[in-house]
Amino acid sequence: MSTVVQPQPWRTVQGKTEVRVGLWNLVRAEITRSRRTFTWGVIGATLVFTAHTIILANASISSGVVKELQWNGNALAWMHLYAGAFAVPLGLLTGAMAQWREQRWRQGGTAWRAVDPRRVVTARIVVLSLSALACQVALVAPVVGHALIVGSGWGPWNRYLLFATYMWIVVTGACAWGMAAFRVARAVAVGVAPVLGFMWSAVGVGQAERSDWWMLPWAWTARVPLPLLGVHGNSVLLEKGSPVWGYPLLPGFLLTTGLTLIGVGLAVLSGAPGGAGSSTSSVSRLSRLLPGGRAADEDQSETVSVQSSEHAPGSWPRSIPNRRATPATRMARVPGPRSAVLAMAGVLPWIVWVVLATLLLAFLGVLHTAYPPGYGQSFLELVGMPVAAAITGITVWGRLQPAWRTLITRRGACGILVSATVLSAVFLVPVLVVSWIVTVLGDTLTRTDPSLPAVTGAVYGLMVMPAVAFMIAAVSLAVALCTRIVVAIVLNIILVVTGLLIGGNEVMTATGLWRIAPWAWMSVAHQFPGRWLTIVVLSLLIGSTAMGVAVLGARRAAIRE
Repeated sequence: MSTVVQPQPWRTVQGKTEVRVGLWNLVRAEITRSRRTFTWGVIGATLVFTAHTIILANASISSGVVKELQWNGNALAWMHLYAGAFAVPLGLLTGAMAQWREQRWRQGGTAWRAVDPRRVVTARIVVLSLSALACQVALVAPVVGHALIVGSGWGPWNRYLLFATYMWIVVTGACAWGMAAFRVARAVAVGVAPVLGFMWSAVGVGQAERSDWWMLPWAWTARVPLPLLGVHGNSVLLEKGSPVWGYPLLPGFLLTTGLTLIGVGLAVLSGAPGGAGSSTSSVSRLSRLLPGGRAADEDQSETVSVQSSEHAPGSWPRSIPNRRATPATRMARVPGPRSAVLAMAGVLPWIVWVVLATLLLAFLGVLHTAYPPGYGQSFLELVGMPVAAAITGITVWGRLQPAWRTLITRRGACGILVSATVLSAVFLVPVLVVSWIVTVLGDTLTRTDPSLPAVTGAVYGLMVMPAVAFMIAAVSLAVALCTRIVVAIVLNIILVVTGLLIGGNEVMTATGLWRIAPWAWMSVAHQFPGRWLTIVVLSLLIGSTAMGVAVLGARRAAIRE
């Protein structure tokens, strides 16, 4: 007589005795799983930032923009950009990406064993803290090495070592808060958390010198770096006798450490989120839309099999009608060949774009009401347009990525990418034009002086806007396709901040430094109308090159894990 092994009930599985795995073993497993991921890739992003900082420091001195010199070409002052704009967003992004990775990888198997998820999260935080420490080494070591090479010596080693230690605490806390944010918002946190972190940092540096700073948590992380780097909150060098030199460091260290511990506690208590949903539906939906694709349900009734949790394990599943057909699914049922443009129109994230466009227009409207038109124009040129174009390019690839391996077998990569780019431009350009109109309402756009151009600089900004937006979207799409989405996010953060630094400073824009701030070229054309044609040509050239690189890297992206 054969023995039938019955499936073990769920409650019995949940009631198993926990497997006691040492924390060090969990840390080793986490290090193994995090190889070739953004947990360690963020070190490369920090190295890129450091190299960019050294280049900007030397370029600003050689061009005569900066005349007051300190150790190693004011390198410490330039490092304030890391504390005031990069550290918190990158930390939040790293933590959210780590949780997203483990959700997609089912926690490396620990979610299927009786291992306490809080211990797994603790091990993950340890690894993220090691990554944060390595980032500080990548931030400080190249600057010190460059100083030794050029003969500037070791410099104020006690200040930059304290700064590195402090930023280690800040970035570790940001990683923990990013993990906790993912628990609340899931994959949305990957995009939202860095933006909120940037806003947190920007507000913090603006209020770091207030007397009531201790009541403002966002000012805690921004106050300590000021005397260590010798700068004000706006990154201007401190003058001799400034009260900022005498700011005590211990209160800021303690408050920031407390904020970090709160984030760690929330991340540990929240445990590990559940498994990720399958992207099979997105793959099949996209592939059916392209020429040669065939809907799998054309010859079948539209039903979905589900098994109720109350049924016994051996009971038959029941079928229920699937009445919620998406627009893309309905489009797939139309017989005959399908163009790539029509296929992409059904899957691009229109709703997300509409929501973000509404928020942009609403913010510009409030800004235009409360401040003169110049403020809204500067925001649109330096932040609004670059961020909107970057989000467009990244989200396009985010929609195509799950089905990319199937898509390029049914249609050439060039046709798919060009179709998606055209449709994105059809949406993005009108939104940016309307945004520009909102910012210039009530402003004078023409001149009567014959010695000046007939129109103001804002009009020249509008003239270059489509080309610059195409360049930013194409570069973001190409970088996300050829590497990873997170790399495109980091690159855009770096270039947006660089654009704010150079494009927002008319003295620096007047020099040749404007060429290394392409994300601010709309503002450059506004300030110096004579450069508008050069900017259009360069933008179209860079954007076209990026699209070509994306097409060439299409097959490699399909086989990349």
